[in-house]
Amino acid sequence: MKNCDSFKRLILLPLVLVFTGLMGGCATLEGDPWAVYDPLEPTNRKFHTAIDAVDRRVIAPVARGYKTIMPDWAERGVTNFFRNVRRIDSVANSLLQGKAKNAGEDFAGLLVNTTLGLGGLLEVGGRMGLKHHDEDFGQTLAVWGVTRTRYIYLPSGPATIRDAPGTAFKSWIPSVILSGGYTFWVGAMDLLSVRADALPLSDARDQTALDAYVFTRDAWYQRRKFVAFDGDPPVDDLFEEFEEDFEAVLDAETEASDSSGDSSGNSPQ
Repeated sequence: MKNCDSFKRLILLPLVLVFTGLMGGCATLEGDPWAVYDPLEPTNRKFHTAIDAVDRRVIAPVARGYKTIMPDWAERGVTNFFRNVRRIDSVANSLLQGKAKNAGEDFAGLLVNTTLGLGGLLEVGGRMGLKHHDEDFGQTLAVWGVTRTRYIYLPSGPATIRDAPGTAFKSWIPSVILSGGYTFWVGAMDLLSVRADALPLSDARDQTALDAYVFTRDAWYQRRKFVAFDGDPPVDDLFEEFEEDFEAVLDAETEASDSSGDSSGNSPQ
């Protein structure tokens, strides 16, 4: 028990430091609030290279083996179980964002899945129309105005200074709720379930991306913006650059036409 407490303190300390830096620094960042901001790219790339190497050689192959030997119904059950346990995080953050309806749906889904769904192994709530909104503390901070944030690459994968505390807390929820029941093997099953679900994404990245680091980072920012706006981000920014280029082309054509007209008017009859 003492070793476990020491381990938790060892993990909580950097989390507190990150959160302190978040509260003290994010409000001073200038620029596009949703743009990629990666001033630590050289260090992040080193972490990405090392962690990706471990993932390719150890974690991903084991996750593929997990998918191979696990029946589909069992794999879905494991995914549903841990997803249901973490649903309390969405309830809390929906309330923090002032989304009472979302919080109610998530809480109802949690109760239904835990009871009628055999402890969360079956996704009964979804069949009853109870949507899982999957809110987290990073989204809450974004709603509160913490938008422009530094990119960091962690052992758990891509993150930002804003999102890291919420990601860490969400990963710890099963160990808190299950307490002594969250053994090493249960934790390993949790990790393998998450990694197995992400295999299609990493496979697509490896097949299409020229730079895996940039691809992962940019996709992360786009995804976080998407979820922060509940799947409906503003589209004006997407077309702003296109509109500027289009207007420049029209202006150039107008000037060329005027010049042609002037030349024709001045030509000898």
